[in-house]
Amino acid sequence: MLLILLVFNSALFSETNKAEIIIQKILDRLAPGTWQGKYDFTNFRTDGSKHDYTLEIQALNNKTVHITFLSPLREKGRQILNKDGEIWSYLPDSRKVVRLAGRDSIGNGDFNNADVLKLNWLDDYTPQIVKESDKQYVIDLTAKEKSDADYHLVRLWILKENLQPVQQYFYDNIGHHLKTLKYREVKKFYNIERPSLMVMENVITKQKTLLKIIDFKKTKSLPKNRFMQSNLGK
Repeated sequence: MLLILLVFNSALFSETNKAEIIIQKILDRLAPGTWQGKYDFTNFRTDGSKHDYTLEIQALNNKTVHITFLSPLREKGRQILNKDGEIWSYLPDSRKVVRLAGRDSIGNGDFNNADVLKLNWLDDYTPQIVKESDKQYVIDLTAKEKSDADYHLVRLWILKENLQPVQQYFYDNIGHHLKTLKYREVKKFYNIERPSLMVMENVITKQKTLLKIIDFKKTKSLPKNRFMQSNLGK
């Protein structure tokens, strides 16, 4: 019996380690250390209207990320900063800095602050391979007990061929499916190959938001004062 338990535990550890390696490879594409990019957001509403935003995103690491709104004019100059899980926003109209939650939406769309600003999955979640086929892995990311995770469970489908993400399901703590994120149009940005289009669909409201990458690159350094709360709006 002891031998069986040891073999079982060893296999379980091996699968967990494999899941962590796969997730890290995906993060190396989506959030490769220090990086910057330009993104277009389009929010499609159920009343038939749509709202467009252009953002510049810069990251020192997966816990320190800064967003600047470039357009539309009414939002231009707005900034959002995530630093070690604390999210702050500078509002140019009032010149105030306010605290935000990870679940607050970006530009009233279907991407939350956490979806874009908190790509530290291995810090907040425990990954486990729950299904494997000839072409895909399915990995569950379960929130750690004392983490700042904004979802209870995230299920991720990954292509084996190139370890590119296909889609994600987001669940709350009672198992409700909240949102679906679809990864599309893999392109090469400099030396990084990754999806260039992401479609977030809100299961409850039936609304969706498109995030399209215009430019994306890994960089050696960024101005560190950009990532200070006291410098928001400057």
